[in-house]
Amino acid sequence: MKRSLKFPLIFANTGKQNSVDALWLEYSYAVNTFLNHLFEKKELSESYIKLFGSKLSYRYKQCAKRQAVNIFKVWNKSKNKGEKPILKSSMTLDRRFIKLQKSKNSFNYWLNIASLNKRKRIYIPIKSYKYANKYFKKWNLIKGAKLIKRDNYWQIIFVFDKETPVLKKLGKEIGIDVGIKKLLVDSNNKRYGLNIEPLLNKILRKQQGSKAFKRALLERDYYINKTLKELPFKKCKTIVLENIKNIKQNTKKEKRLNKKFRKKIQRWTYAKILSRAQQLAEVAGVQYCLVNPAYTSQTCPKCKFVHKLNRKGEIFVCRNCGYKSDSDYVGSTNILKSYLAQQVMVAGSMKGSKCL
Repeated sequence: MKRSLKFPLIFANTGKQNSVDALWLEYSYAVNTFLNHLFEKKELSESYIKLFGSKLSYRYKQCAKRQAVNIFKVWNKSKNKGEKPILKSSMTLDRRFIKLQKSKNSFNYWLNIASLNKRKRIYIPIKSYKYANKYFKKWNLIKGAKLIKRDNYWQIIFVFDKETPVLKKLGKEIGIDVGIKKLLVDSNNKRYGLNIEPLLNKILRKQQGSKAFKRALLERDYYINKTLKELPFKKCKTIVLENIKNIKQNTKKEKRLNKKFRKKIQRWTYAKILSRAQQLAEVAGVQYCLVNPAYTSQTCPKCKFVHKLNRKGEIFVCRNCGYKSDSDYVGSTNILKSYLAQQVMVAGSMKGSKCL
């Protein structure tokens, strides 16, 4: 399994920042020129790379070629190609160009980058942080990295890997319903993240694109991550969630939903929740499964009667048998039941579930 972590290069002095900027100008020009050549000729010969006029070394030009080819392949395989891609703000460099060395001063590491000057490398200090320290200690750092420019300063992304734990054979199986009022409710009726809605409201009050808006997004993401860690991964062998796609786009079509709610759900991030839940499950050796979300919020867990009016906001009341409960708890119960029902089916005929 792999994880990527970002580190801001905010401790570089002006001279070092200018050196990285100069490298970026040459590198991005090379990548985008190679991309244009690929669109026209469908190939990049070694002779073309060698003859290409640039301050970049031949090795750097090879690296730029590799990144251009990867961008072209992704675009070429896409069904909805749209406009031709260009490299905007990142350099993917291998071990020949980027090295990380431990520091003996107040900084934790020194980043060593090959510059346009073959005899001079760029040394930039890096400070680690608590979350990253465990990766440096217990995970393997993959050599090479990606440099990205954000808000007028550079960041570096390192990738760490570690052997994936064996999936547990013993433990509980729980269904999890994700919501806006309560971030998570499991099939044991335990609730997590009861303060998610105020955070979403806080984002709505900020001007989009402002520093306060970005801080609010970070606060939301931190809260989601913190809440997901509260799930009982140590006691579970399987967690099950709904496989919801395009939820934000679908809300635009729902005329019955008021404008304020539609705006709020735009600041909700179901994909991020699923991704982080999968990562935490993988580290814990817990099987992560997704099921078809059809009717999980409308089905009575007692009599199995399905009706869209069974659910009224946070309350579920069955119109057939009168069963009453919290709607999110009902959802998580049905999510688990859907998964369990599929487990007794013949493996070749199972539909609607996806387990990783």
